[in-house]
Amino acid sequence: MLYAVIFLPMVQPLYDPSVSWEQHAQIASQFLELNARIWPWLIVTFLVLLLHSMYFMHRIAGPLYRFSSLFRSIGTGRLHQRARLRKHDYLHREAQAFNTMLDSIENRIKTINLHSALVTEAYEAVAIQLQARETTGHINVALQTLDEEIRRFKTCLADCEVKTEKAAEQQSFEFGGPSDMAQPTVMKAA
Repeated sequence: MLYAVIFLPMVQPLYDPSVSWEQHAQIASQFLELNARIWPWLIVTFLVLLLHSMYFMHRIAGPLYRFSSLFRSIGTGRLHQRARLRKHDYLHREAQAFNTMLDSIENRIKTINLHSALVTEAYEAVAIQLQARETTGHINVALQTLDEEIRRFKTCLADCEVKTEKAAEQQSFEFGGPSDMAQPTVMKAA
């Protein structure tokens, strides 16, 4: 496009047979002179534009790569991870919203774990009271069923347990590398 706009109108008279050889020489020398002046500057301009584009591309592509690594890590149950971006990156608002969402999920899981512990304690208190009174077989079967359901619930919660270790909270995804953190531990019975 650049050649068609700048150089083609200048070169067009070279194909006209009515133009004398002196005019051909003059046009050719103008063409060569313009060519020698413009192309080095165009190459420098294109290189600068390429570097500028790469810089801004990394400001977007870097956070996207970090987010994809973070999604994979959270998909394996590591909810303690947080999105941390470089100061000059884009998508800081999205990273903050994502971190807020993870905080909310962690708080809800902690609340569920707390209520699970309270339900377990209440069940154990009722079970101890009923066992001391020598209750009927129907109540004992119901207690055993409830006990089994509480164990299943705790097993399910153990998969969602939030890590509270300091090392886990401090781990960041600045470079999007794989995480060496262990899987969540199983919740202890109350």
